[in-house]
Amino acid sequence: MLKVSIPAILRNAASAFVDHWGAVSERARQAGCSRQTIYNHAQEVCERLDARDRRLEQLQAQCAQLRQENQRLQAEQRLLVRINDATVQRFAVTAQAEGVSLRQIETLLGTVLPADRVPDHTTIGRWTADAGRRAGQVLAVLDPLCAAAVETLCIDEIFFGG
Repeated sequence: MLKVSIPAILRNAASAFVDHWGAVSERARQAGCSRQTIYNHAQEVCERLDARDRRLEQLQAQCAQLRQENQRLQAEQRLLVRINDATVQRFAVTAQAEGVSLRQIETLLGTVLPADRVPDHTTIGRWTADAGRRAGQVLAVLDPLCAAAVETLCIDEIFFGG
């Protein structure tokens, strides 16, 4: 059988709440205190319970507020695009290949990245030069293999009106 030790203040308070004539006097005799002490304990227990209820309401309100903030942040996160260093380099190399100047690439990256993450045009130039060298190595292998399949060779895109 489980035995639970109930603090005296709760036993005293309980006797004040019992709808039994003489319960307070009986408990005061058992506890060796005055009836006023029993009533004071009952008042203290009520105040503690009220304080606990108020704190619980505050915590529930805070929890609801944090849930709303969490939902808002999750909604914002769905709109965000993660841009790592490899993505920045890929953007720069692709833009350079499309004919965008290095300084224009730097300016464009400045519109989507924090200032401390925007590479300068010399760094972008190194990236594009490295990519060009790697592409040249691939084309050196592919060009001879594809040359036989070429039917029309266009030296400049102006030929196609672009």
